[in-house]
Amino acid sequence: MRYLSADFVFPISQPPIKNGVVAVDDDGTIVEVHSPQSIVHSVERYRGILCPGFVNTHCHLELSHMKGAIPEKTGLTGFIQNFVAARKTFSYEQIEKGIEAGEKEMLQNGIVAVGDICNVKDTFKQKAKQNLRYYNFIEAFDFLPDNTEKEIQRVKSVVAELKEIFHNAEYAVVPHAPYSVSEILFKILTTISFSKSQKILSIHNQESEEENKMFIDKEGKFLKLFQSFGMDFSQWEPSGTTSLETILPYFSKEENLLLVHNTYSDVDDIAFAEAYSEKIFWCTCPNANIYIENKLPDYNLFLAAGAKITIGTDSLASNYTLSILDEMKTIAKYFPEIKLEILLEWATLNGSQALGFQNELGSFEKGKNPGVILIEKLNMENISLKSDSKVKRLV
Repeated sequence: MRYLSADFVFPISQPPIKNGVVAVDDDGTIVEVHSPQSIVHSVERYRGILCPGFVNTHCHLELSHMKGAIPEKTGLTGFIQNFVAARKTFSYEQIEKGIEAGEKEMLQNGIVAVGDICNVKDTFKQKAKQNLRYYNFIEAFDFLPDNTEKEIQRVKSVVAELKEIFHNAEYAVVPHAPYSVSEILFKILTTISFSKSQKILSIHNQESEEENKMFIDKEGKFLKLFQSFGMDFSQWEPSGTTSLETILPYFSKEENLLLVHNTYSDVDDIAFAEAYSEKIFWCTCPNANIYIENKLPDYNLFLAAGAKITIGTDSLASNYTLSILDEMKTIAKYFPEIKLEILLEWATLNGSQALGFQNELGSFEKGKNPGVILIEKLNMENISLKSDSKVKRLV
């Protein structure tokens, strides 16, 4: 048994405890969270705060080899063009080393679970080591109905490879983004059960203003991008509404849905989604949003709506670190009014709920095994992050 204490303990499921103590069993299971007065045992004392391990709800571990390969701030359509060209230049050995290093970086940064996009088999061998808990999202995208059947077969092949290499993998087959999935494929994805319990879904949402332009007016840079790839969208008809309003009705209200990025989601989009389902989670990847679009979502709109926010890192193709703490620092820099206690809830409990891991992860509660991390070098006057704040994994 270990007794861990710091200036503040953030159990997440209850208010912070000054000089609190977390009792942890030898296997990392939480035994109790104590006030300092109730402890007579030897205590490991740290400066800073203790909180549960972070949950990274959106990552592309398979792209970890692409760090620095794509220029910043080109907009999403520019990013996609550069990504397609750059991805062909790496060897499998580079990809494998990148995946191993990316997972190691997440472990060192206090991450205990990941919602990971895996569209090829490259990460499966590493994941089978079970250093982190993963929920695997295998994305389907056909752009046009002519490619739908071929895409379904590709997805089935990836699922088969996942099952063969990582026998107890948790996974779902999900649509990539509104602009990259045809109406036919959306309908197929709602009727085919790829896994026994496909209860967690994900989709990239409103990462670019061009996405809404495409669906409202059939205008914008996406159509030009598709033309550059030789695609004919002349017969495609816009819905006349935002991309989120267009695609959300395809999703079951009974399954958790992670909407990822949400950079251009406005108050009406948020209200529409919140009214549609109680199982909507809004995943933000602030450093990737700045890297690609040089813009952040307006978090105050989501807070005002009572929305459940989670945090992701996206990939090293669009970020410089796989660190949830770095994402929190960025939010705190541009939205200093959002308290650390709220950011920690986004980074832990909300993320665990979104991925269905809340019975084991996300908060200091008896019987859970969420990991214990120390965040050091804070501004202790108002309990806030600083640019040099750092994380250390204790359990």
